[in-house]
Amino acid sequence: LAYLVGLAFEPRLLLALEYVPGLAAIVLLGGGRPSADHMLQQVTSADGTVYGSVDPVHPAAAWFNARVDPYERYVPTVLRVGVGVSFVYLGGVQKLLQAGEAMVVVEQYNLEALLPITAEAWVVGTGLTELLLGVILILGLFTRGAAALSFVMFTLTLFALADDPVLAHIPLFGLVSAIFTLGGGPLALDNRLPAFVADRRPPASPAD
Repeated sequence: LAYLVGLAFEPRLLLALEYVPGLAAIVLLGGGRPSADHMLQQVTSADGTVYGSVDPVHPAAAWFNARVDPYERYVPTVLRVGVGVSFVYLGGVQKLLQAGEAMVVVEQYNLEALLPITAEAWVVGTGLTELLLGVILILGLFTRGAAALSFVMFTLTLFALADDPVLAHIPLFGLVSAIFTLGGGPLALDNRLPAFVADRRPPASPAD
């Protein structure tokens, strides 16, 4: 909520958009097990404990958890859509629509010497790559492959541009790792691929 309020006054906070799905996932998952939250919840729920008689927090937390638990299965969806939207913004807006700053980065690190193409081609190529990855993640298509490619891209960028603000996007490493582990979730197009492939298989020819 604080992020959304700040965004109304400072549009540059869109550069930290990845924090939204990360924090939303924490809200849906809670502290997990083991955690101090879980242990204190067990003490609070036990009959006859002194702590349970004075703790005002965990009864409210238990009420909240009971209402959030049905949506826990959508955590992969929240993560991939949130990261996908972040990629679309970084690639589509920050690079393709505002190419000036990206071209400065290309010239600053002499990336044209690394790959002999023009600065414009560098910017368009990276922008389209991020934009495409974002769309793929939003759709949930080949989700784990897109997450793995994103991780490789972040790693290369991190070591190639050691003092670049890419360090501000370190949370994306954790988020794409979680997406790779969890997959696309229940609303991903990945779930439709087996049926799609099966529908397009040629029918088996009858035995002679």
